[in-house]
This record gives sequence, structure tokens and C-alpha cells, in this order.
Amino acid sequence: MMTTIVACARHPDVETALRCSRCDTPICPKCMVQTPVGARCRDCARISKSPIYTVSAGTFAIAAGAALIGGVIMGLIWGFVLLPFSGGFWSIFIGIGLGYGFVRVMEFSTGRKRGPVVVGLAWCGILIAWALQFLFLPTQFVMYDLLAVGIAGYLAYSELR
Repeated sequence: MMTTIVACARHPDVETALRCSRCDTPICPKCMVQTPVGARCRDCARISKSPIYTVSAGTFAIAAGAALIGGVIMGLIWGFVLLPFSGGFWSIFIGIGLGYGFVRVMEFSTGRKRGPVVVGLAWCGILIAWALQFLFLPTQFVMYDLLAVGIAGYLAYSELR
């Protein structure tokens, strides 16, 4: 069988012997997409973003509202729970609970979406909660509070990325 050299369909100045395994269009290595069933052109490969990482404007608005409301509620809980203990070491456990709580809030509000947008909104909610707990506690345990925020943020990131 003789291989025919032709011009690429997208780059007419490039000669190629490659063809799309689906539509038989000539493709060069630059526009080729390797798939499990062979080399394909971009049209046949249907490169699309996973729907789990695609957040629509409506879902974003709902998630932003959930982060705001969740941050306020969790910040008040954080302050009320630590009020008798004067903060300190117990903030670490609050951070674990805060991270777990925000993962569940964001999963529920976004329909189990993932990705940097959801992680960012979770972080915003955690920072709102951290700011609100200062209404109840003196700022003498800032190191523990920052540790709690870091733990919560890590849990949110690791579960929602």
C-alpha cells in the first residue's frame, strides 16, 4: 500500500500522510488529537471540558450565596462554641469541622461540582467565618485561628479540587 502525501486540512502549507481515523481528513501532527481509538482531527475528537468542572452562572450565584450564608452561620457557631474556652487549642478542632462543613455546603449547593471556582467560594466562606468569630473572641489566639483556617482550607481544597 502506498502512502499519499497531501496538505493538512487546517494548515495548507504543511504536508502530511496522517489522516483522521474517523472522517479520513488529512491532519498534521500539530492539529492531531491522540485518542484511545487512534489519531483524530479536532472536530472528531470533540474536546470538551468535563461537566463536573463546568459551573454555570446560576450555579455560581447559588454557590456564592451558600458561601456567604454558610460563612456567617459557621462564624457565629465558631464564636459561640469557643466563647467559654477563650479560643486557643480548640480552634484546631473547629477548623476540621469548618472544613468538613464547607465541603458539604458547597457539594449540596453546586450539585457536586468541583474545580477551582468551587474551591475559591469555599475559601471565601471560610474567611467570612474567620472574620465573624472575632466578634466573640479576643484576638490573642490569632495563631490558632490561622491554623484552623488553614486546616479548613486544606480540607476544602482536597475534597473539592
